[in-house]
Amino acid sequence: MHISRWLVLSILLFLPNLLFGQQSPAENRALPDTLRVMTFNVLYATPDEATIQAIKSTKADIVGVQEISEPRLNYLARELDYYYHHNGNHEASYENDTGILSRYPISRATKYGATIYLNVDYPIHIYNVHLSASPYEPYDLRDGKIDEAEAVQQARFHRFPQIQPVLKDMKEELKAGAPVFLTGDFNEPSHLDWTRKAASKGMHGGKSVQWPISFELARQGLKDAYRTVYPDEVNHPGFTWTTLQGDPDEVHDRIDYVYYSGDGIKPVDASLAGISSEETDITIDGYPSDHRAVVATFILKK
Repeated sequence: MHISRWLVLSILLFLPNLLFGQQSPAENRALPDTLRVMTFNVLYATPDEATIQAIKSTKADIVGVQEISEPRLNYLARELDYYYHHNGNHEASYENDTGILSRYPISRATKYGATIYLNVDYPIHIYNVHLSASPYEPYDLRDGKIDEAEAVQQARFHRFPQIQPVLKDMKEELKAGAPVFLTGDFNEPSHLDWTRKAASKGMHGGKSVQWPISFELARQGLKDAYRTVYPDEVNHPGFTWTTLQGDPDEVHDRIDYVYYSGDGIKPVDASLAGISSEETDITIDGYPSDHRAVVATFILKK
């Protein structure tokens, strides 16, 4: 069959959009005063309308989504009038289930996220991950299967290799002081939470653990937005796992994060969104997920 070379050329030019969702040029607009970045594990097979309402309620500008298929992400984007990119096919998305929703045009889709120009002069780089859920060390610690040192060793073996390619990809941006945001369900607590201070108060089973992912991100220059706004891990534990209640043996923890880096980037607020509870800042009726979402508000250098 003869195929026109112009048809082939057209397909090749259009192929990136087929693979990476919507890509659009930067717009000549004023830089916003603030940027609201959300991480949201939406939970497989939950109602789309409830998910849409949750995002609207938080007024998030950019959402790193986990447990999302490409068709579902496409639908959410259309209903929200957002841009989208499904970036699930990589090492740090263990179920091929990550994506990005953005109020601003996605100028360049990448393997681990996207570059988004807030205006023609201000690009930001967003990365989004969903790391392996099993084995889950807090449960093993609770059940006495491992000790603190073994928890670190196990987490390093299973999740550390997943995050390394992402850190390698953002290395030059971090070095240049460019605005970088990393969202995700990491399925791993933070060393900033499992401290000796928290352990002395009986939190986390009285154990102190230097969790490897959060420690490495800090070493690379990424800051935890929630813990920057709320540095007291005892008075503001910030539990995102889980919204499910009634199980006295459940281990509640903070495993969903918004990290940031860049000259002039400063978080001024961090909120948890979910069902009505002591931990929740933004209560959403009919909230669909078993994770609380994290919404961080940043001021930007102009």
